[in-house]
Amino acid sequence: MALKYVEKRYIFIFVILSFFKSLQAAFIAVVSQQMVNWVNKPKLSYLFTIVVVALVGLIVFWLVSIFYQKIYFMVVRKINCNIKAIVSKYLIFSNNPSVELDTSFFTNDLKTIETDKIEAELQIITNVIQFITAIIASIAGSLPLTIVFMLASFLPGIFQRILGRNIEEKSKEWDKSNSKYTENVKETEMFSASARLYNTENNLWKRFKSSANTMEAALLKLNFWQGFTNETINTIAYSVITIAPIALGVYLVSIKNITLGTLIMVSQLSNNFVNPVIIISAYLNDMRVAKHMWKKIQDLSQKSNCLQNSKLGIDYFNGIELKDVAVAYKDKDVFSNVSFDIKKGEKVLIVAPSGWGKSTLLNTLLGNINIKKGRYLINGEDMTTDIKKVHNYFSYINQEPRLLDDTILYNITLGCKYDQNILNDVIHKAGLEDLIEEKGWDFKVGQSGSHLSGGQKQRIEIARALFFNRPVILADEATASLDPVLAKQIHETLLKEYHGTIIEVAHHLTTEEKGMFNKVIQFGN
Repeated sequence: MALKYVEKRYIFIFVILSFFKSLQAAFIAVVSQQMVNWVNKPKLSYLFTIVVVALVGLIVFWLVSIFYQKIYFMVVRKINCNIKAIVSKYLIFSNNPSVELDTSFFTNDLKTIETDKIEAELQIITNVIQFITAIIASIAGSLPLTIVFMLASFLPGIFQRILGRNIEEKSKEWDKSNSKYTENVKETEMFSASARLYNTENNLWKRFKSSANTMEAALLKLNFWQGFTNETINTIAYSVITIAPIALGVYLVSIKNITLGTLIMVSQLSNNFVNPVIIISAYLNDMRVAKHMWKKIQDLSQKSNCLQNSKLGIDYFNGIELKDVAVAYKDKDVFSNVSFDIKKGEKVLIVAPSGWGKSTLLNTLLGNINIKKGRYLINGEDMTTDIKKVHNYFSYINQEPRLLDDTILYNITLGCKYDQNILNDVIHKAGLEDLIEEKGWDFKVGQSGSHLSGGQKQRIEIARALFFNRPVILADEATASLDPVLAKQIHETLLKEYHGTIIEVAHHLTTEEKGMFNKVIQFGN
């Protein structure tokens, strides 16, 4: 159940408020009974008393409903926050995620879980309590009539199980189509400029429309089957309760077994054990829609429990060695027989043609990719079977700087505590002093660093790598997208201002830039 992701005290309060809220229907039914029966013995003062009691009662139940709404949405918010915490923890902490997560999951899927799982469970609790209180109040009026109404109320549940079996499959189809559509939206946005360049906008538009139509068709099937099931159940339920129960009630009134007021009271209360059953059936169908997505949450919850923040735990660094290493991706070899030995403090350039697997090599050193064959040693210790901890030795500079839409300070420190003197030294080495003086530490860099130039973004990447002071900096084509003058400045910053080990992979560097390294390792042709 989704309710396990909220503190028990909130569920307890919710159940109590649901109970008091459910008494409103019984209260109104009893008031109606007394008003109708008053006709037999009319007394103006008694009628006035009934009206006053009814008005006071309605005010009390209004207050109860307000508190109910408050706790209802508070429970939804807390569960949503806890679920998002689980999902985001898995996304951030998991090195090799086995559950696929994308933008669609964080938006559409989680919203579906909110409406078709969390709220469905809360509504089912409310309606079950309403059903029980209505039954008890109705029995107090007439047991035989209550039994007939109650038996009629269970028929919708039977048909719900029969008609609702296809909803789960339709939900899976929609989830898959929606995920593809979301990815297509991102691709279309990214590729629209290229489409305009090559005059192929119409083709890209058709591709997008095709994906949208596929998604909407899957959603249509899901919505139609839900609507068909719910409407069929409604028709069956209302057909049943308008024949046998009312006929029996009229008969009992005619033989003076019950009063007309009691018939009206039980008829009113019957809505509160027929309607809840119909509503519960509808919410059970909604839960079928969310079942596939909820299974992901359950899997993520189990996996997230064991994920913890990684610890540094490095005593010293002396060198890295690869011995005949081979790496494969989806059973296809990326590279093989890779061997090299890099000592502490060396500035190493690894050169290989485009497509050889340079980025894969760096990710192997980081521990993100398992080694198929060979040995990986750090400080002479074999890390091949314990590759998860090796990332603690490295900082990383991406070809395309990775920046958060946050301050310069946060993008460098990533929220870690810092010594201002050390931070000032870092920005001096990274050449960021002018930017800090002009913009300040709290300047928001924009989405993906949109408020900065390419060189400023790259220098923030370098500053981050220097700030975390790891023994080795890995650089992946760090200057490939920069102009030659800026590329040279970046290399001078890295190779002269940093005293640790640097391993950079690159495809094209000038002779002058290559000369800044004290070791060049060549792979491929």
